[in-house]
Amino acid sequence: MRTIVFIDGYNLYYGIVRHTPYKWLDIFKLFQERLLLPETELLEVRYYTAPVLGSLCDDPASPQRQRQYLQALRKLHPEKIAVFEGKLVKSTPILRLAEPIPAAPELTMARVITLTEKKTDVNIASDMLTAAFLGQCEQVVLCSNDSDMEGALKAIRQHCPAVRVGLVTPIASSDHRHICKELKALSHWVKVLKLDDMAQAQLPHKIPGTSITKPSSW
Repeated sequence: MRTIVFIDGYNLYYGIVRHTPYKWLDIFKLFQERLLLPETELLEVRYYTAPVLGSLCDDPASPQRQRQYLQALRKLHPEKIAVFEGKLVKSTPILRLAEPIPAAPELTMARVITLTEKKTDVNIASDMLTAAFLGQCEQVVLCSNDSDMEGALKAIRQHCPAVRVGLVTPIASSDHRHICKELKALSHWVKVLKLDDMAQAQLPHKIPGTSITKPSSW
């Protein structure tokens, strides 16, 4: 079955990868060898993310590590991985406090920093719909647990009934109750991403034919 995988990078990272030692993740190997059936023809893995903002990172090396990782993916699988970058937009709204601050009980509102990821959801949804409607594949696999993808999956199921829909949920818990019920209901099959899958699908320490190596710390 000709298959294209669509990965929400931030959903994957914050859903399960962040607090593990498996950040040097080979996403093509992960799906080809660990998550899809052996007879699946994996045409491409499409990875959607946004450059982190160094000024707001706890570690100033974070942007460089992200660039190294994306370069590693592109170099190791130049024909099989496509990276699509949106952007993070910073804003500083004044918001009401959820509960009082003991040291400042008179304070009811505060200015906070918020980050909003732009383009990713729309890019994933439009690309999945395009792939299904144009017959670019026989199966789309979404790696996300974001209910915002419900509309795209619903349109594929309604208008492209021959296209199978797979869902891989990047959640830290094995409890299936944490899977987005809207996405689950629209999928032909569902898998929860496991730590062992990620452990067995790591990029080589040094990417062959390049000077790109795994960051010493992450």
